[in-house]
Amino acid sequence: MNNGDQTTLEEFQFDLDKSKFRMDNLVFPVHLEFGPSKVHRTEKSIRYTNHHQFRFGLGSYAGFNIGTKQKLKYKRDGDRVKDKIKRDYNTNNFVYGLSAYTGVGGALLYVKYDLNSIFNNADVEQRNISVGLRFEL
Repeated sequence: MNNGDQTTLEEFQFDLDKSKFRMDNLVFPVHLEFGPSKVHRTEKSIRYTNHHQFRFGLGSYAGFNIGTKQKLKYKRDGDRVKDKIKRDYNTNNFVYGLSAYTGVGGALLYVKYDLNSIFNNADVEQRNISVGLRFEL
């Protein structure tokens, strides 16, 4: 719930089938990558490849929050209801944090940790942690 300049969590009046809060961020990462690479030399060029090589990267990122949305699914009077609510929710407009990745070839495991809290002026600071797979083409 939005209480002026503070967002608080409250119980919903119906039993929820699904509750989802989503933040869309546009971030710009900067990493240092470590690992071996193979040199391919021709008469016209020199190219480095890390195909089928183990590597890892450490770095940081910064960016902007471009939107927040809440999705709620529940039943009211026997009818299924789906609400999609787009609001500010007092989220931070600027996001930044630390990130790392590791893997072999084009499949990499990444971890990302936001150093800023999700909500402005929150009683409890909440930070986002993301874990996933990254595929390179």
